[in-house]
Amino acid sequence: MNERLVERTLRAFSDDLASSAAVPGGGSAAAYAGAMGAALAAMVGRIAERKAKSDATTALISEADNLQSDFIRLVDDDSAAYARVSEAMKLPKASDEEKRARTERIQASLLAASRVPLEVAKTSRRLLDLCERTVHSAASATVSDVGVGALLAETALRGAALNVMINLASVKDASQVKALSEDLDRAVDGAEAQRTRITDFVESRIAR
Repeated sequence: MNERLVERTLRAFSDDLASSAAVPGGGSAAAYAGAMGAALAAMVGRIAERKAKSDATTALISEADNLQSDFIRLVDDDSAAYARVSEAMKLPKASDEEKRARTERIQASLLAASRVPLEVAKTSRRLLDLCERTVHSAASATVSDVGVGALLAETALRGAALNVMINLASVKDASQVKALSEDLDRAVDGAEAQRTRITDFVESRIAR
Protein backbone atom coordinates (compact mmCIF):
# COMPACT_ATOMS: atom_id res chain seq x y z
CA MET A 1 0.00 0.00 0.00
CA ASN A 2 1.74 3.15 -1.24
CA GLU A 3 -0.78 5.66 0.11
CA ARG A 4 -0.08 7.01 3.58
CA LEU A 5 -2.52 5.63 6.12
CA VAL A 6 -3.30 9.11 7.44
CA GLU A 7 -4.43 10.21 3.97
CA ARG A 8 -7.09 7.50 3.80
CA THR A 9 -10.72 7.92 4.79
CA LEU A 10 -11.83 6.70 8.19
CA ARG A 11 -13.75 3.87 6.53
CA ALA A 12 -10.76 2.86 4.40
CA PHE A 13 -8.43 2.87 7.41
CA SER A 14 -10.93 0.77 9.35
CA ASP A 15 -11.14 -1.66 6.43
CA ASP A 16 -7.34 -1.84 6.32
CA LEU A 17 -7.29 -2.82 9.98
CA ALA A 18 -9.97 -5.45 9.37
CA SER A 19 -8.12 -7.09 6.49
CA SER A 20 -5.93 -10.18 6.76
CA ALA A 21 -2.80 -8.04 6.22
CA ALA A 22 -0.54 -7.66 9.26
CA VAL A 23 -0.08 -3.95 8.50
CA PRO A 24 -1.68 -1.73 9.71
CA GLY A 25 -2.29 -3.24 13.09
CA GLY A 26 -2.72 -2.40 16.73
CA GLY A 27 0.23 -0.03 16.88
CA SER A 28 -1.16 2.28 14.22
CA ALA A 29 -4.63 2.02 15.78
CA ALA A 30 -3.17 3.04 19.15
CA ALA A 31 -1.42 6.03 17.61
CA TYR A 32 -4.63 7.13 15.92
CA ALA A 33 -6.49 6.87 19.22
CA GLY A 34 -3.91 9.28 20.61
CA ALA A 35 -4.43 11.64 17.66
CA MET A 36 -8.17 11.75 18.35
CA GLY A 37 -7.55 12.41 22.04
CA ALA A 38 -5.17 15.27 21.26
CA ALA A 39 -7.66 16.72 18.78
CA LEU A 40 -10.34 16.75 21.47
CA ALA A 41 -7.99 18.54 23.86
CA ALA A 42 -7.29 21.14 21.18
CA MET A 43 -11.03 21.60 20.57
CA VAL A 44 -11.68 22.16 24.28
CA GLY A 45 -8.91 24.74 24.34
CA ARG A 46 -10.24 26.60 21.31
CA ILE A 47 -13.75 26.75 22.75
CA ALA A 48 -12.35 28.10 26.01
CA GLU A 49 -10.29 30.64 24.07
CA ARG A 50 -13.41 32.05 22.42
CA LYS A 51 -14.69 33.05 25.86
CA ALA A 52 -11.45 34.21 27.44
CA LYS A 53 -8.20 34.37 25.49
CA SER A 54 -5.10 33.90 27.62
CA ASP A 55 -1.46 32.92 27.21
CA ALA A 56 -2.14 29.69 29.11
CA THR A 57 -4.97 28.69 26.78
CA THR A 58 -2.94 29.57 23.69
CA ALA A 59 -0.07 27.42 24.98
CA LEU A 60 -2.47 24.56 25.71
CA ILE A 61 -3.85 24.65 22.16
CA SER A 62 -0.36 24.71 20.69
CA GLU A 63 0.69 21.75 22.81
CA ALA A 64 -2.41 19.76 21.80
CA ASP A 65 -1.84 20.55 18.12
CA ASN A 66 1.77 19.40 18.38
CA LEU A 67 0.74 16.17 20.08
CA GLN A 68 -1.85 15.51 17.39
CA SER A 69 0.82 15.99 14.71
CA ASP A 70 3.17 13.63 16.53
CA PHE A 71 0.50 10.94 16.78
CA ILE A 72 -0.47 11.30 13.11
CA ARG A 73 3.18 10.80 12.11
CA LEU A 74 3.39 7.75 14.36
CA VAL A 75 0.37 6.10 12.70
CA ASP A 76 2.45 5.66 9.55
CA ASP A 77 5.76 5.20 11.36
CA ASP A 78 4.43 2.19 13.25
CA SER A 79 3.15 0.44 10.14
CA ALA A 80 6.36 1.18 8.25
CA ALA A 81 8.46 -0.20 11.12
CA TYR A 82 6.53 -3.46 11.31
CA ALA A 83 6.53 -3.80 7.52
CA ARG A 84 10.33 -3.88 7.73
CA VAL A 85 10.09 -6.74 10.24
CA SER A 86 7.88 -8.66 7.80
CA GLU A 87 10.31 -7.98 4.95
CA ALA A 88 13.24 -9.19 7.03
CA MET A 89 11.45 -12.44 7.82
CA LYS A 90 11.07 -13.12 4.09
CA LEU A 91 14.81 -12.95 3.45
CA PRO A 92 16.44 -16.16 2.14
CA LYS A 93 17.98 -18.58 4.64
CA ALA A 94 19.44 -21.32 2.48
CA SER A 95 23.04 -20.80 3.59
CA ASP A 96 24.66 -20.01 6.92
CA GLU A 97 25.59 -16.58 5.62
CA GLU A 98 22.02 -15.89 4.54
CA LYS A 99 20.71 -17.09 7.88
CA ARG A 100 23.11 -14.80 9.73
CA ALA A 101 22.18 -11.80 7.59
CA ARG A 102 18.48 -12.55 7.99
CA THR A 103 18.78 -12.85 11.77
CA GLU A 104 20.67 -9.56 12.01
CA ARG A 105 18.08 -7.79 9.87
CA ILE A 106 15.20 -9.23 11.89
CA GLN A 107 16.79 -8.20 15.18
CA ALA A 108 17.48 -4.66 13.96
CA SER A 109 13.97 -4.26 12.60
CA LEU A 110 12.40 -5.63 15.79
CA LEU A 111 14.29 -3.05 17.83
CA ALA A 112 13.11 -0.29 15.51
CA ALA A 113 9.56 -1.65 15.69
CA SER A 114 9.77 -1.51 19.49
CA ARG A 115 10.98 2.08 19.58
CA VAL A 116 8.05 3.46 17.57
CA PRO A 117 5.27 2.28 19.92
CA LEU A 118 7.48 3.33 22.82
CA GLU A 119 7.34 6.84 21.38
CA VAL A 120 3.56 6.46 21.09
CA ALA A 121 3.45 5.49 24.78
CA LYS A 122 5.53 8.50 25.85
CA THR A 123 3.46 10.83 23.70
CA SER A 124 0.28 9.37 25.19
CA ARG A 125 1.53 10.12 28.69
CA ARG A 126 2.18 13.71 27.65
CA LEU A 127 -1.40 13.85 26.40
CA LEU A 128 -2.69 12.54 29.74
CA ASP A 129 -0.70 15.28 31.48
CA LEU A 130 -2.27 17.85 29.16
CA CYS A 131 -5.79 16.51 29.78
CA GLU A 132 -5.25 16.75 33.53
CA ARG A 133 -4.19 20.38 33.22
CA THR A 134 -7.07 21.14 30.88
CA VAL A 135 -9.96 19.52 32.70
CA HIS A 136 -10.20 22.06 35.52
CA SER A 137 -10.60 25.02 33.16
CA ALA A 138 -12.81 23.32 30.58
CA ALA A 139 -16.23 24.80 29.93
CA SER A 140 -19.12 22.77 31.32
CA ALA A 141 -20.23 21.82 27.82
CA THR A 142 -16.81 20.42 26.92
CA VAL A 143 -15.63 18.80 30.15
CA SER A 144 -16.81 15.40 28.90
CA ASP A 145 -14.64 15.87 25.80
CA VAL A 146 -11.57 16.15 28.02
CA GLY A 147 -12.65 12.92 29.68
CA VAL A 148 -12.90 11.18 26.32
CA GLY A 149 -9.49 12.60 25.41
CA ALA A 150 -8.03 11.12 28.59
CA LEU A 151 -9.62 7.74 27.89
CA LEU A 152 -8.19 7.77 24.37
CA ALA A 153 -4.79 8.76 25.73
CA GLU A 154 -4.80 5.80 28.12
CA THR A 155 -5.98 3.50 25.33
CA ALA A 156 -3.14 4.72 23.12
CA LEU A 157 -0.67 4.23 25.96
CA ARG A 158 -1.83 0.72 26.84
CA GLY A 159 -2.08 -0.33 23.21
CA ALA A 160 1.38 0.99 22.45
CA ALA A 161 2.78 -0.80 25.50
CA LEU A 162 1.46 -4.13 24.24
CA ASN A 163 3.20 -3.55 20.92
CA VAL A 164 6.49 -2.68 22.60
CA MET A 165 6.31 -5.84 24.69
CA ILE A 166 5.43 -8.21 21.85
CA ASN A 167 8.32 -6.93 19.74
CA LEU A 168 10.81 -7.00 22.61
CA ALA A 169 9.81 -10.61 23.33
CA SER A 170 11.78 -11.62 20.21
CA VAL A 171 14.77 -9.32 20.73
CA LYS A 172 17.90 -11.19 21.83
CA ASP A 173 19.93 -8.21 23.08
CA ALA A 174 19.18 -8.31 26.82
CA SER A 175 20.61 -4.84 27.49
CA GLN A 176 18.36 -3.27 24.85
CA VAL A 177 15.34 -5.15 26.17
CA LYS A 178 16.08 -3.95 29.69
CA ALA A 179 16.58 -0.32 28.65
CA LEU A 180 13.45 -0.12 26.51
CA SER A 181 11.36 -1.99 29.08
CA GLU A 182 12.41 0.41 31.83
CA ASP A 183 11.61 3.35 29.55
CA LEU A 184 8.17 1.88 28.94
CA ASP A 185 7.60 1.29 32.66
CA ARG A 186 8.22 4.99 33.30
CA ALA A 187 5.62 5.94 30.70
CA VAL A 188 3.01 3.52 32.07
CA ASP A 189 3.61 3.98 35.80
CA GLY A 190 0.76 5.95 37.36
CA ALA A 191 -1.15 6.38 34.10
CA GLU A 192 -4.26 4.55 35.27
CA ALA A 193 -4.43 6.60 38.46
CA GLN A 194 -3.97 9.78 36.46
CA ARG A 195 -6.75 8.88 34.04
CA THR A 196 -8.99 7.98 36.97
CA ARG A 197 -8.42 11.41 38.55
CA ILE A 198 -9.45 13.04 35.28
CA THR A 199 -12.55 10.97 34.65
CA ASP A 200 -13.62 11.18 38.31
CA PHE A 201 -13.45 14.98 38.07
CA VAL A 202 -15.38 14.94 34.79
CA GLU A 203 -18.09 12.77 36.29
CA SER A 204 -18.33 15.07 39.31
CA ARG A 205 -18.98 17.99 36.95
CA ILE A 206 -21.69 16.22 34.96
CA ALA A 207 -23.34 14.03 37.60
CA ARG A 208 -27.08 14.58 38.08
